[in-house]
Amino acid sequence: MGLVLLAFAPPAVQEQVIAAYAPEHGDDDIRTPADLRRVLAEVRRGDQAVGHQSRPWPVSTVAAPVRDGGEVVGALSVVSPGTGSPNPEYGPAVRATARAISRRLVEDGGRTVSVETEEGHR
Repeated sequence: MGLVLLAFAPPAVQEQVIAAYAPEHGDDDIRTPADLRRVLAEVRRGDQAVGHQSRPWPVSTVAAPVRDGGEVVGALSVVSPGTGSPNPEYGPAVRATARAISRRLVEDGGRTVSVETEEGHR
């Protein structure tokens, strides 16, 4: 979920996280700031994050953005035990469910609250 939220965060937030990235706290495939930058671009293109980690325990995950209109306001994920790639059926199911939640947010008039950072980002 964190990769999805970061991929759609304001550029200044992304740059702060990329600059401070420590590989021991993330996905096993993301070793460098350049890897993180590449993965964030893949998340934006594919509208999902797929990953796995071995620490503190082995899990794989698929996550997709939840939107209120065009703005990403959350993420939905499935986390499963194991070190391999998640079941290929999880991606379409997670994306479809995230889209359904997004549609409902719009139908219900939205649930977002704007928060502005010290730098003026929303």
